[in-house]
Amino acid sequence: MRTPSRVATALVLACAVAVANSSVAAAQPPASEVGSAGTAQTVGAAGSDQCSVDVKARKGAWVCPDATSSGRPKNWTDKRANQAALLSGVCSALGCYYYSDSTMAYFDGAGQYGYGGTKLGDVYLYVEDYFSGGSSTSKRFQFESTRGIRTINASGERLYFSSTHPEGYPVSGGGTFKTWGAHGPYAAGTLVTAFGSTGYTAYEGSVAWAGIAHQFQWTDPSSAYPGTWYMWWKSPKFQRQSSGQYTVSNPPAMGSSWYGSGWNQ
Repeated sequence: MRTPSRVATALVLACAVAVANSSVAAAQPPASEVGSAGTAQTVGAAGSDQCSVDVKARKGAWVCPDATSSGRPKNWTDKRANQAALLSGVCSALGCYYYSDSTMAYFDGAGQYGYGGTKLGDVYLYVEDYFSGGSSTSKRFQFESTRGIRTINASGERLYFSSTHPEGYPVSGGGTFKTWGAHGPYAAGTLVTAFGSTGYTAYEGSVAWAGIAHQFQWTDPSSAYPGTWYMWWKSPKFQRQSSGQYTVSNPPAMGSSWYGSGWNQ
């Protein structure tokens, strides 16, 4: 596990304050809202319902957003770390999306998962979303767990936002949905990069407001802890310009129900 910088720690604390001030709560929307990237999920999926209960009193499998999780890995590097304090972000219980420039925003988040009264591990999430015209790339699409994992999968999908779908909805009839995995096993503290150095890529250049859905799902090495844990989040809204370029506002504008977590048998 890499040691976080003072900048990263400050951003986590700032994110925690933002969550406290806005009383944001994790929500699992219908599968139709998540899109193809969430087809394995169902409304009211088990896991997230235990987050308001003390860990020792929790029952069954659970997974909870935790943007203030301590000991997070260092995903900030070089220019990004030096400029992070100057960037504008929007935070939730799962993490924060930050504006970098008009064509890129990035997410830094964390959560915890467990079974019954046992916390199994902390997970850390990161991605950078770039737009060039109607082409999008989600690079450094990363996951790290403080506990070893048996398998991990990831998925990405382009979305559009509208008055009918303020939460975001798949474009092209789900044609941009892509998966990565299953891969594993991985030891505790391994930084896993989904879709390799290329990242998740897709193209759609006609919608007024574009976005990207991201998801990780993983299993535990022990047969004592069956099932699949998952976390998902959606990018800010990128607006189409007359040039065909998509741009993000500062601070980023988010759709509704933009993050969630859960567990499936």
